[in-house]
Amino acid sequence: MSEKTAKGVGRVEEHLQRVEGPVVREGEAAAPEALTAEAPGQLPGTLPMEPSATVPLVRIPVLAGDPDRPGTGDPDGPGPDDPAPALTASAASAPAGPFARGSRMVRLEGFEEPHRMTDAELNAYRRRFATLFLDEASARRGGLGAVVRAVNVFGEVCALKFLRIPERVEFEDEQAHRERVALACSAFRAEYESHRSVSGLKGFPRLFGYAQVGDVPCIVMEWVEGVTLSAAARMLSVDEAERIAPLVAARLGRDLFDMLIRLELVGDGFVHRDISPSNILVRTGHLTVAEQAAEGSFDLCLIDFGSSVRLDPMGVPGYTLRYAALRCATPSYAPPEMLTEDAQNLTELRKSEKIDVYAAASVLFELICGVPPFELESGMGRSPYRVKMDEAPRPFTAAHHAAFHMGDVLMFEPEVQAAAREEMLDVADAHDAADLRRALDRVDSQLGELLLKGLAPIQGQRACAQELRDGLAGFCSRYAENVQRALHGERLLPCTGDAAHGHGVSAATVNRMLGVVGVALSGVTLLTVMCVTALLLDGATATLRIGALRLRGELPAVAVAAALGLPALFGLLGRGRAGGTRAGFVRGTLALFAATAMLVVLASGLSILGVNGKSPLLSALFLASAAGWCPLAVERATATAREAAAPTSWEVSDVPDAHN
Repeated sequence: MSEKTAKGVGRVEEHLQRVEGPVVREGEAAAPEALTAEAPGQLPGTLPMEPSATVPLVRIPVLAGDPDRPGTGDPDGPGPDDPAPALTASAASAPAGPFARGSRMVRLEGFEEPHRMTDAELNAYRRRFATLFLDEASARRGGLGAVVRAVNVFGEVCALKFLRIPERVEFEDEQAHRERVALACSAFRAEYESHRSVSGLKGFPRLFGYAQVGDVPCIVMEWVEGVTLSAAARMLSVDEAERIAPLVAARLGRDLFDMLIRLELVGDGFVHRDISPSNILVRTGHLTVAEQAAEGSFDLCLIDFGSSVRLDPMGVPGYTLRYAALRCATPSYAPPEMLTEDAQNLTELRKSEKIDVYAAASVLFELICGVPPFELESGMGRSPYRVKMDEAPRPFTAAHHAAFHMGDVLMFEPEVQAAAREEMLDVADAHDAADLRRALDRVDSQLGELLLKGLAPIQGQRACAQELRDGLAGFCSRYAENVQRALHGERLLPCTGDAAHGHGVSAATVNRMLGVVGVALSGVTLLTVMCVTALLLDGATATLRIGALRLRGELPAVAVAAALGLPALFGLLGRGRAGGTRAGFVRGTLALFAATAMLVVLASGLSILGVNGKSPLLSALFLASAAGWCPLAVERATATAREAAAPTSWEVSDVPDAHN
């Protein structure tokens, strides 16, 4: 900082110290009580601001959204599940002259920088955050504290998160209250240390430091310009249940699991433990939510690290138990091990990355189906832990299956529209709409199977973040092609990522292996029967009687082999390109049986010199037909097993078929 700039800052601070009495903008509410320490509406160590000729006050530019709620970036304003918009836009993008009428000045004491610096860098860095001006109209609660938008004397924007000091309750003695306050301060400090572990990684807010405002600890961090995932889901919803299109949800989930994979780069691992729609922000500083959905990629940011833990073997082993009373996971999205205190090895279970996998899968389920995977308030009196351990998730009901008119949903899905146009389908036609709905249900079921892997109640059986990320990426990249395959009745391309880390060979891989082995054995059996029978009957004298017609001659080996292979050929021709489907299996089976019946009729009038009766010839024909039918049966069986990979209790629900 230059000497001239330093003198200018000093004059500003001297003037602000002389100002008395708060100035509140007309129609603006006072600061939340959660931010008070000494007197209502005023933080310890804060000074009010008022207009003067010396310090020109320029209204803080209102972000896109509710003009009465600057800093939210949410057109609908923050809802009940939206946290304080912890952190937005980079300081470099801060507008000039951001001091709003009614801002309140705070002095940060005992400032701690998040990483090591040289002495010269440290002095300049601390001067940047020595004095901040708070726009208290932007204050929002978030976890253990309250977050407010702040601006330093250079016009750089950041976020200040204050600890909400626990109030003394009735009949609580002073010593007990001091212990609760000390525990809250320790948990708040632990949140800062957890946040410091991920600061600098893509998808997480930058951390600027830790300080005190009077007796209240606070965290200085990036102010993220964006909306919560809850608000983004409302913007992208395609029906009244606030479902979003499965492909859009899969892309969002792919980017969410990308963030979870990056957490593995933090030491020995890092677990957030409270992933929910209100703790995930979609940044909107460069592109709006709709523009990101159109581009197929989302800029996500994970916030609120009050429940997180770093998987450091040298760390404090009692972290989970020490702060369990202060911070709890959100029950609708938390795995069973976060909802009980009685499970064995609970401390170790709560330090697993698969906690975040379960929560992220639950969030995606809600985005696709409009509701969380479990009904926890059914009135049965059962705990959320028992519900998630004993019951299956709700039926997987995506927007395509529930839509009354397919056109209402497809207007948000250009990929599906293109596939329908290529197949010359008219969604306004009831028959075409029903065909498209069935095809989309079949493709969407792949997404349900992926989510079920992340919702396994037993932690050891749960998929890892890498597996689900790869599966979602495969679902997205193959979606349009699989829609066309489903419309043609063909086998769908599988999602990638079946070979999960630490899960051995997946069920899908075993299913494919069994199919290949079954077809190979059937082919070997057919060739063996054809070759052996042809060699044995080669050159044999045969007489064929068909009514009054009588033919006599020698049997060539090629003709015998061709006759035995005819049923298998007819079966393949009848199946066509619909391998694995019910229609293809039925057509192939009927064609094979028709060819077999024709050969049985011919064999009944055939007499071979040296062969007693018809039994040997009919036996060879039966074996050849059975070997030709087995590939059809194996294809159908493996396809059925793949479609039924999810438990029968979680299939596409039977919504009243008002659209048929």
